Amino acid sequence: MAAEHGHTVVRIPPYHCQYNAVELIWAQVKGHAARNNPSPPFTATKMLDLLIKACESVTPENWASVVEKTKNLIMSDWDRDVAFDNITIRELVINVTENSSDDDSSSDGEESDDV
Repeated sequence: MAAEHGHTVVRIPPYHCQYNAVELIWAQVKGHAARNNPSPPFTATKMLDLLIKACESVTPENWASVVEKTKNLIMSDWDRDVAFDNITIRELVINVTENSSDDDSSSDGEESDDV
């Protein structure tokens, strides 16, 4: 359906809400509802009315701004990750035995006192 209307669906990594523009719009909607619900009674009907009004307050300009912000964040993170992946990392050797010296003086089977 998206393709029929000239759109491409792009999958985002799970648990990366900062890459999802709708999360920022939802935060805007919740903020609008919270700012306009300062006093009791806090009823479900009142909250539903506030959320409907908050959704109606979201403009195409809000969407454009949020999409641009998430696009810039994705590109910035991509550039950072690519740069990090391109760093040549020297081989690192970690000795996991009790003796941490380079010289293994206990080669004859005796325990070293250098622990």
